[in-house]
Amino acid sequence: MEQIGIVEARKRLGTLVSRAVHAHVPVRISRSADEHAVLISEDDYTELQKLRAEREIAEFQDRIDSAGRGETTPVAFETAEQMYSHFGVSHPGERR
Repeated sequence: MEQIGIVEARKRLGTLVSRAVHAHVPVRISRSADEHAVLISEDDYTELQKLRAEREIAEFQDRIDSAGRGETTPVAFETAEQMYSHFGVSHPGERR
């Protein structure tokens, strides 16, 4: 993956977007020593979100199955936010 600074990314943004969209080449953009972002295509982002959702569903199913086998104690939640927090996953629409 190519890594560039934010100043260079601004200069080359059109090219970087084209490469991300057509060649699926991600670019790591650094703003400072500890601030980084990755430019990817919308298709790649959609796939990433799909994989994340599938992983979270599998984790929930594993925990439900574990409770069904008596390996854990079932827990009741008053809100969806409490449930997501308990399982350590972000609520849909929440930024990670």
